Amino acid sequence: MHVTRMISVEQLVTGMYVAQLDRPWLETPFLFQGFYIRDSDEIKELKAFCKNVYVTEDTLPNDMRPTPPVISIGDSSPPEIPVAPARGRFNLRGLFDLFKRSRPTADFATSTIIYQPSTSLKEEIPAAAGVHRRANVVVKGVMEKVRDSGSLEIENLQEAVTPMVDSVLRNPAALACLMRLQKVDSYLYQHSIASSVWATILGRQLGLNRKDLDTIALGAMVLDVGKTQVPKDLLIKPTKLSDSERDVMHRHIQFGLDILERAGGVEPAVLEMVAHHHERYNGTGYPAGLSGNEIPVFGRIAGIVDTYDAMITRRPYAQQMSNYDALRQLRVLADVEFQAEIVEQFTRAVGVFPTGTLVELNTGEVAVVIKQNNIRRLRPEIMLIMNANKELLDEFRVVDLDKETTASSDHGSIWIETGLAPGTYGIDPTEYYLN
Repeated sequence: MHVTRMISVEQLVTGMYVAQLDRPWLETPFLFQGFYIRDSDEIKELKAFCKNVYVTEDTLPNDMRPTPPVISIGDSSPPEIPVAPARGRFNLRGLFDLFKRSRPTADFATSTIIYQPSTSLKEEIPAAAGVHRRANVVVKGVMEKVRDSGSLEIENLQEAVTPMVDSVLRNPAALACLMRLQKVDSYLYQHSIASSVWATILGRQLGLNRKDLDTIALGAMVLDVGKTQVPKDLLIKPTKLSDSERDVMHRHIQFGLDILERAGGVEPAVLEMVAHHHERYNGTGYPAGLSGNEIPVFGRIAGIVDTYDAMITRRPYAQQMSNYDALRQLRVLADVEFQAEIVEQFTRAVGVFPTGTLVELNTGEVAVVIKQNNIRRLRPEIMLIMNANKELLDEFRVVDLDKETTASSDHGSIWIETGLAPGTYGIDPTEYYLN
């Protein structure tokens, strides 16, 4: 039986398990219901959004435990507050230990690494842009050669991966911003690069060592190399595939493994990522229908980053989602198609409203996020570009949602209503952010 007690946010300390808030979860940055408080930043975040929260009694200090309990989950007596499974929000040590147990093909380091940015976003953007341009040239050339001859120059891809990992380690926000703002000329090539970036950012969040980061980046880059052997008309078909067409599409996994075997010298973990990136946590994926820990951990990571990038990218057969909507959809799929702890860490890594995203305020105004707020994650610094009537402003205005009001509201109750996909209302964020 789980027992909870309502306390003031002023009473919060690290180690408590927050089971319920005094407002809807979706109005806060906490995309998962129920988490352990790890540090003072999370307490500050809770204070920014709530006055009171419900915590499980077994995580209260002894002097705060009531007798009898205030609320007993499972009793017939109201009110009942559902307690989410104790996932251990951002408990990297526990998640890391889980990875070590479930990935026998390679060794993890004995401890997680806490990475800190070594450059500012402004400093890293030019370097990241150069890395991205070079990766585009290399990946396009390699993939075209694979399409024509079936031969993969894996060493060339590794040369593209190394500076990408370097950039992500210095400041992951730079390449992340460029991935969201890039114009997609070829989905296959740019999806390969973007998946590699997202995997590296997630690996950084998980505290993987440099060797594992290089491995995960390369593995994500070649997830869909087998699609070079799939008829192009299937790849760009705007309507639902027939059963026979779907069977052909599913064969891209084996095509990819064959290509990598011919290339030689490919790490087993890279092969795992390619082989298992369409397996799903509940066993509904393909090709083997594996579930849970039967799926190698890098395969689980690959499935999440592959799906996320597909969601936020315009494709012939699917609408492009905003980053916000994609993360919400991943949340729906957590503990269903994807391991919840990894989804949670990925959400933490990429951010709910990251720099460069297009957003709409509750006032109806439209803006581009220009600086994230690491404490109050739903209140970043933005640049207003449209009024409530969706008309371009003559002069763009920078607003810190944590401090200021906008022209449409003079009482401070301003917030981001939703994230928008690039191109909404005819707005290209690159014109306002990168320039």
